[in-house]
Amino acid sequence: MQIRCYSCKMPITISRASVEQALTIMQEEGLVHYDFRCPRCKKTNRVSKEQLLHAAPNWEYKSKKADKK
Repeated sequence: MQIRCYSCKMPITISRASVEQALTIMQEEGLVHYDFRCPRCKKTNRVSKEQLLHAAPNWEYKSKKADKK
């Protein structure tokens, strides 16, 4: 997934693993968006859940409680 920094306009590449991790955190904490930091200017860039789901269409939430059994 690629986004563009809202401040400095640098393209930022987000890996599939990072997208899935962000979706898991969003699901557990009930967030509407996730903040990615720009490596150049260090400003946060909000990415909506819909954008993340578009980048990972087959993602399914797996709770940590189910993994412990």
